[in-house]
Amino acid sequence: MSVVVTECVPGHRLARATTVDGDETGSSAYHGWVITPTADGCHVLTEETQQGSWFLEELGRKHPGALYRYHQLWVERLARAAEAEVANGRVTRLF
Repeated sequence: MSVVVTECVPGHRLARATTVDGDETGSSAYHGWVITPTADGCHVLTEETQQGSWFLEELGRKHPGALYRYHQLWVERLARAAEAEVANGRVTRLF
């Protein structure tokens, strides 16, 4: 897979475009994050779109629900990493 960051506004937005190397059907995905600062830290909204037979086969048929589980795991790990940075005094406020 090839991944290209298409947008990066630190503390606010991040997006990436993914293409499947060697896939002749042109399978691709676009994943974006919107980060909204709050009084308690931040709110992260993430969404991904996909097209092409590779994603249909891998995530639709072979591993249904995997995308949602992966996104949830990613957000949980992000929260733990951010909390660890604050707990260790490396960051006093994330945004």
